[in-house]
Amino acid sequence: MQKCLLLLVYLAMGSCSLTISAQSKFKKNDFWRYQVITKDSVPGNQATHITKTVRLTITATEPDGSATVAYELEGVAMKRPGLDFNSENPGTYTGNLYMLEFMLLLHRPLVFKIFPNDSISAPVNAMANAEAAAASVAITDNIKGVLTYTWPFMQAELKYFFPARPTQTAINGTWTEHPWNFRITGADKDLVRVTGVPEKNNKDSIRVTGSFSYSRSRNKHNVHTLELRSLLLRPDGTALVEKDVTVMPVTSKPLPADTAWFNTLVRMSRYSNWLMVNSEADSAKIAQFLAVNTPRYGDRQTFKLAKLDIYGHGSEYMYEEYGKALKDVPITALAGSFSHLFNKLQATYYRNVDSAMLLIKLLSANQSSLNSWLDQSFAQYLPRHEFDTTAAGKEFRDNGVSEARIAEIFEESRIAPAGAQLLMNRLLAEKDSVLQASVRPMSLWNKAMYTTDTAILKSIAADFGNPGAAEMTLGKAARYELLVQDILRKANMPAAANALLDKALNDLKINQADTAFWTAHPELKEKRGANKYLLSHAYYLKYETTKSSDKKAALNYLAMAAATAPKSNADKTYESFYDRSFLQSEENYSTRFAKELEALGQPEEAMKVLSKQLAVQPDMLDSTRAFFNAHFPGKSFNDYFRNVLLKEWEDAPDFTLKGMNNEDIRLADYRGKWLLLDFWGTWCAPCREDLPHLNKLAVEINEGKRPQNAILAISCHEPLETARDFIAANKYVFPAAHSNTRIEESYKIRGYPTKVLVSPDGKMLDLQFGADYAAILQTYSKAYFVNEKGHQPPIRIDNKKKD
Repeated sequence: MQKCLLLLVYLAMGSCSLTISAQSKFKKNDFWRYQVITKDSVPGNQATHITKTVRLTITATEPDGSATVAYELEGVAMKRPGLDFNSENPGTYTGNLYMLEFMLLLHRPLVFKIFPNDSISAPVNAMANAEAAAASVAITDNIKGVLTYTWPFMQAELKYFFPARPTQTAINGTWTEHPWNFRITGADKDLVRVTGVPEKNNKDSIRVTGSFSYSRSRNKHNVHTLELRSLLLRPDGTALVEKDVTVMPVTSKPLPADTAWFNTLVRMSRYSNWLMVNSEADSAKIAQFLAVNTPRYGDRQTFKLAKLDIYGHGSEYMYEEYGKALKDVPITALAGSFSHLFNKLQATYYRNVDSAMLLIKLLSANQSSLNSWLDQSFAQYLPRHEFDTTAAGKEFRDNGVSEARIAEIFEESRIAPAGAQLLMNRLLAEKDSVLQASVRPMSLWNKAMYTTDTAILKSIAADFGNPGAAEMTLGKAARYELLVQDILRKANMPAAANALLDKALNDLKINQADTAFWTAHPELKEKRGANKYLLSHAYYLKYETTKSSDKKAALNYLAMAAATAPKSNADKTYESFYDRSFLQSEENYSTRFAKELEALGQPEEAMKVLSKQLAVQPDMLDSTRAFFNAHFPGKSFNDYFRNVLLKEWEDAPDFTLKGMNNEDIRLADYRGKWLLLDFWGTWCAPCREDLPHLNKLAVEINEGKRPQNAILAISCHEPLETARDFIAANKYVFPAAHSNTRIEESYKIRGYPTKVLVSPDGKMLDLQFGADYAAILQTYSKAYFVNEKGHQPPIRIDNKKKD
């Protein structure tokens, strides 16, 4: 978007130079003050309106006719979706990124050169200004990069104030400056008025249309007024970017901005390192900062919201302070802050139903956040729970939780179930169709848990009906069908339970096959993955209910359970963790299927299943080896591992990255070794927590204890310098490189940290978060490099053959 707008400015203003007298018409200390109003929009999006007050001052002139001009931003206002601020009104300030770029530029003059041919230089001090602005509030390197990228392009805006002079001033005189044809429409002793229209037969790939008019001083270079209405068009004629600009002189200076207040908000934002030490929030700094600034700004709503963010960045013991601060913020003030709305709802739903409903309606602006709260948090409070206060109290105290907070937690646990039931009744009374789809299946499970009447239970099973796509995704209907069938089974109603299980299985198969729905809703990709896991568990339940009566059919169901389970870490979904918790299910049924095959005397088929399971559970290599050795005596597992199993892994995409000293690092450099890739960032707390363990492994490798292993830590979503400084500050010794963004796409990185194991011959395997990667690396190295003497050639098991 930024590049398009800059291109539009250049196209709109023209790029041709005009030959003029070398004698400058400027005088030192000449100055002008303008108001600049711009409207930028991309088709289909709401426009951004920016109003600036700018002072231009000639600070020097040269004999060759050139001049030095200082551009000073004195005031700014912006309106765009979700943002409406004015530098004259401190009540509109936030730590918003869009505001940051302008507010940090206030009263930091950018210095340009205007040459005799009317061309204008880039600002000579843009980088220095950006460095000073960044240091004043300790903004992060990536945000500083926004300033160092954007501010040099301010020369494009200066063309509004110093457009090229016409070669002559006769009325109706014309000339062309690509992409505009200009005509003089009027002139007097002070001003020349000019109108521009787009060139005809413009062959540029990106064309400009619209109108352009300005009046400028006859004797000086500066503009008097300017109006530009422009639209960039793609080669196919569709609109790309629309830009409207109005420039007019003003005499009054805007009210001064409250930079102290704004800087305070920026220092509290996630764009600043002001409260950080080694890229981690520092509780002592936070406490000191709040002690100084709360007396000044503590009554301001924006300050209270910002305080929530910095508590959230602090250490665990600050959670209590966060809870107190959250109580101090009115519900309506949290609109749009979905993490805070989520937490406020978590602390409110059982206390006040009206407040909970207001929070739910605000949270529904982000449907995934609402469904996360309903199905992952709220659903946990619906069943009856026995709470061991003695054991829980000891665990809380061991973790430093205060006695007051422990008492509060116990009171919450006492009243939460009744409050959850009240809220459930209120949710069912709402008319909102999306909310109903999200809640109705859960409500049927809730009702089934609190009755033993078999007639009512049958009615509940029937009430699931034929859930549509909304209930199957937003409402997780299949999860609750499977939970209710378990209640029916425990109530000694096997026929009803089996019917509901069959129905859930059919609903899930229809859901997975509904390609039109999933194509239309790519944002629900995680929901599809979660439902696929539920399908796997439903097949397993069919296996359990069928094995006593039809072993062949049962084995087929178990095979389907294994086949539809996640095949790799990339297939897993976060939501399925909660499904497994509610259903007391297993993550993958391949191991069970392999055992069944073994019992039926089919060890080759069982070996195939176990081999594929390694993609999901890499730490199973030892148990897979044990199975192989038990069923294929005299054969070499290591040969099988190298020559059969590894060939089924995906090829690791090639890469060339820059190291911390700007050296080239290639995947080919590690050929012949087991390579552990670690995708991380200093901004990622779990990444930072793991780095000491990664470094310990690196020390062992550097000491020669693991000659067949290598590590490469790849820093992502931050400047190379940030990662390099962090590594140096912590005295880490692991080799590191900087992401080129393409590597994350090619390796399909979805979260951080992510570790990928690359074999000596260039095959790759994802490692699950939290896996003991040092042990896995050692086990796989042993399997690959150690030759087992006295063994026959390996069993050739066709892993590509379908189950």
